[in-house]
Formats: sequence, structure tokens, C-alpha cells
Amino acid sequence: MIDSVLDELKTLCEENYKTFNSKIIPTKQKMLGVRVPILRKMAKQIVKEDALGFVELDKKNSYELILLEGIVLSYMKKPFLEIVPHVEVFLLKVDDWAQIDSVVCNFKIDAKNETDVLHVVNRWLKSDEEFVVRAGLIMLLDHYMKEENLEMIFEISQSVKHDGYYVFMANAWLISVCMAKFPIQTIEFFKSNTLDKRTQNKAIQKSRESFRVSKEHKALILGYNK
Repeated sequence: MIDSVLDELKTLCEENYKTFNSKIIPTKQKMLGVRVPILRKMAKQIVKEDALGFVELDKKNSYELILLEGIVLSYMKKPFLEIVPHVEVFLLKVDDWAQIDSVVCNFKIDAKNETDVLHVVNRWLKSDEEFVVRAGLIMLLDHYMKEENLEMIFEISQSVKHDGYYVFMANAWLISVCMAKFPIQTIEFFKSNTLDKRTQNKAIQKSRESFRVSKEHKALILGYNK
């Protein structure tokens, strides 16, 4: 099965897209240059046929096959908590931001399971693996960005210990989205917190770059650079 999928991917790759992707996605995996919408279409077909069978196959250090594994997992019609063991195997294969960000947004988290899923997220956030921690932060951004969760998000953001670049960027992105959606509360957070200087200033920069933040708020938060 994996060879037939790989053969199909090779017929769908674009050299120019591979060149572009290689510049923005620093992966050590073998990249073909297949666009994500095509991978999503393939994933939907795999889910109809034998999702777990595909997930458990060796992905031969192929960027597209590993990304396809994650997309298949996110499209499976199973509660997230049931697929966590497979997701965690996938996360350990990842070595770049794009495979995380393209997959995590599509996980299906039922409101009744948010607390239990949060236990999983907190476990990821304590990992020594950079992209596992990033996955935890992106989970918060994609699935927990609600006003009633702000205090929890701010607390978690301040507690992140991993100093990897892609963790740092995800943490700053998380706070900048809080700023876009809940500016009053986030401005108060910018005033007083235990974030390191790098994360605080990057969050402010990303907030000031956002079209969803008002000019007045952009001018105000500039004063909270550390």
C-alpha cells in the first residue's frame, strides 16, 4: 500500500513547489513537492479504505507520507482520545512546523471531552521534544481559544519551559491570537506576566502585524516591550 501511495505522490509533485517549500520548511525528510490540498484529498480516500492500516505503515522518511499520516489521523471519524496513541507516534516523526500546523487544526474535539483532551495537551507541553510541545500550544490556539479559557492559556503560556525556536514562535503566536480576539484581557496580561523578554516582544510584534488588532491597541502595546 505504501509503495502505491508513494508512486501516486511522485506523479503529483511539482518541482517549483518543492523548491518553494524547501525554503520555508526546514525538514530533513525527503520532500517531493506535493501541495497540501492534494494530500487532503488523498487522505479522505485513505480514510474510506484503511486508515489505521496506512497510519501503521513505515513512511520511509518521506515528508509527504508523514504529513499524510497526520492528516489521515485528523480525518478519522473517531473521538480524539481514541487516536491519541497514534497521534503521539506521528508527533515523534515530525521535524518541522508545517506538519504540526497542517494537522492539529483538524482534530475533532468534542466539548464534553475538552477537559480530558487538555490533560493530553498538558502532557505534550512537558515533553522534551520541540514539535510535541509546539503541538500542545497549537492545540490551545485551535481548540481552546475562548474567553473562559484565557486565564488557563495565559498560565500555560508562562509555564512553557522548552526553549526551542518553534516552541517560542508558537507561544508568541498563541498570545498574539489572544490579543486579536480578546484585546482588553491580553493588554492586561502584557502589563504584568512572567514571560521571557523574547516571547513577550515577539507576541507584541505579531500582534502589531495583525490586521485584526486596532491601530490604537497596536500603539498601546508597543509600550509593553520588555
